[in-house]
Parts: sequence; C-alpha cells; structure tokens
Amino acid sequence: MKQIITLIISTAIALCFSIHTVAAEYRWVDDTLYVPLRSGKGNQYRILDKGLKSGTRLTVISEDDEWTEVKTSSGELGYVRSQYLKNTPTAGLKLATAEANLSKVTAEYQALKKQLSSAQSSGSQLNQELSEANTRIAELQSELTEIKQVSANAIGLNQRHQELMHEHELMQTEVDILKAENQRLQNDTQNTFFLYGAGAVLLGVILTLIIPTLRRRKRYSEWA
Repeated sequence: MKQIITLIISTAIALCFSIHTVAAEYRWVDDTLYVPLRSGKGNQYRILDKGLKSGTRLTVISEDDEWTEVKTSSGELGYVRSQYLKNTPTAGLKLATAEANLSKVTAEYQALKKQLSSAQSSGSQLNQELSEANTRIAELQSELTEIKQVSANAIGLNQRHQELMHEHELMQTEVDILKAENQRLQNDTQNTFFLYGAGAVLLGVILTLIIPTLRRRKRYSEWA
C-alpha cells in the first residue's frame, strides 16, 4: 500500500513539473529605466539584481496581478512587478532600426555634399541625387511616425523621437541649401553665355562704326 501511495505522489510531482515546463512563457522588461529583481513579492525583500534593463527577456515561473516570478537568462530566480513587463519585445528594437536608417541617410547626405563640391558642373545628376535623398528622408519620416504610434506610451521614446525630428529638419535645411547652390551655379553659367553674346554684339557694332571711317580717311589721303 505504501508503495502504491509513493508511486502516486511521485507521478503527481512529475506531472506538475511537466505541466510547468510546457506552460513556460516569456516576458520582456518594458521601456523603463531599470527594473529591480527581488527575492520575494514586495519591496521589503532583498534586491537580487538592481538593473534589469529595457528589452531583457525573462522566463515566467508564476504571476499574479502585482508580482511575477521570473528566471533570467543566467538562471537566477526572483520577483518583478508585473506592471514593468509586457508580452512582446519593446519598441526599443524598432527605435534602433530607425536610428540605423537615420545614420545611413546621414552618410548618404554627407557623400552627396562632397559630390557637390567636386562636381558642380553636373547639375542634372546632382538634382537626381538630391531627389533620392529627399525620398529617403520621407521614408525615414514615415518610419519615425510608425514608431511613435507603436510606442506612444514608452518612457523616454517621445524625447528621442523629437531629437530625430530635429535632425531631420537640419538635414532638410542642408538639402535646401544645396538646391539653392545648384541653382546659383546654373544661373552663373547662363549669365556667362549672355555676357559672351553681348560682347560679340558690341564688337560688331564697334567694327561697323569704325570701318567706314577708315575707308573715308583712306580716300581722303589718296585725293591729297
């Protein structure tokens, strides 16, 4: 009889562990600064880890409305307030993608500016490249708008969005300056051709006035 009871208890314990393993879930630390990992459910318990930063993936052991028991990637067990966790990765990953795109567009813009300095005569090609840069800026603006909608409640993300918008405005100003410089170069070329034409006309007028005078002087000298 004791053997049967022992077998039933062992089977029940194994079944509990099996169900717990199958039902394992993950949570991610929300967009906050740093979340402490505590040894128990309450602020009075010892802090095991002072800084679980945003985006950290945690394995859920158990949870209630206020506290969630989790396991870190290093195997450490502890409790975190449920309000700091979310079911999906944070918007920080999308923000990192937007920042990478901004860096790429900035690099393209710097290359474009250098091309303008070394090849001012190629106005049509420059206009095409400026158009491509404007397209990339518009795409980046669309991505940033998307990030803002997805992460409207993320702490600190709105400030970063404003910084990106400011950088975008600065880049747009530089692009406008480049456009104005390109237009000035085209105008200078047109003015040069105009001056050449006016000089040719003026020279023709002068020759028209001088040649008859020279002919009259020649005839007068022959009569004398």
